Amino acid sequence: MNESFEYNQTHNPLNPRVSLATIASILGLVSIALLLSVYFSIILGGIAITLAFLSRDSAGKLYPQAKRGIIFGLIGLIGGYALMVSSFVTVFTDPEAHKMVNQYSQAISGESFDDMFKEIADSFGIELDLPYLD
Repeated sequence: MNESFEYNQTHNPLNPRVSLATIASILGLVSIALLLSVYFSIILGGIAITLAFLSRDSAGKLYPQAKRGIIFGLIGLIGGYALMVSSFVTVFTDPEAHKMVNQYSQAISGESFDDMFKEIADSFGIELDLPYLD
C-alpha cells in the first residue's frame, strides 16, 4: 500500500515548508505580544515576515499559516515602529515627558539628556534650535 501525505498540505507535519509557515505565524504572534518592548517586536515581526515568504511552495502559493505570519508580523513591525516614533515625538514635544527624561538621564549617567543631545549634535556639526535645549 502506498501512503501519501499529500491529502492535506496545510497541516502536514512532514512538509518542512508547513513547519516554517507555522513558525512564522508563532513568531508573528509573539511580536504582537511583545509590542511594548519595541525592539523585540520589530525584530520578531521582520523574522516572521521573512520566514513566511520563505515557506512558499514550488508554485509560489502561501500556506494559511504563512499568511497569518505575514499579517501578525506586519502588525508587530508597524506597531513597534509607531510606538518608537510616538515616544520620540512625546519626548521632544511634551515638557513634562522631557523633564522626566532629563531627570532619569541625570540619575543614571550623571549628565542630562539635553547636555548629551547637544554634545552629539555638536560632534556632527549640526545646529539645533529646539526649545528645550536652551
